[in-house]
Amino acid sequence: MTDVILKYPCVCCGHLTMNDGPGSYQICPVCFWEDDVIQLRWPDYSGGANRPSLIGAQQNLQDWGACDERSLEHVRHPEDDEPLDPSWRPIDTDRDHFEPKAVQLAAWPDDRTVLYWWRYRSTGFWRPVQ
Repeated sequence: MTDVILKYPCVCCGHLTMNDGPGSYQICPVCFWEDDVIQLRWPDYSGGANRPSLIGAQQNLQDWGACDERSLEHVRHPEDDEPLDPSWRPIDTDRDHFEPKAVQLAAWPDDRTVLYWWRYRSTGFWRPVQ
């Protein structure tokens, strides 16, 4: 019997590289994004664990291959056991609506994976644009 290791996706690149769920502050070896639950909830927030916002880091990943230019020397290609989360996609600001920066419209969810914008169309957590 083989051991199955549950991995969580990096919210910047989408690869299953994280050993712990959102808020672990683990660094993704593929894109060098540091897991930060604040930047997951408010992806337009820059500062905290990462200099760029999550939205900016995803653009940087497309442009340079890392979450920011200074991290290029730390990134690597994903290993065979680090595929993309099957439904992962970058944030689309026309489609994905988040709370205004640093405005908490709801209590923190116990299961922080409900903050994954690509997995849930209607969890009741994200509020539609009013």
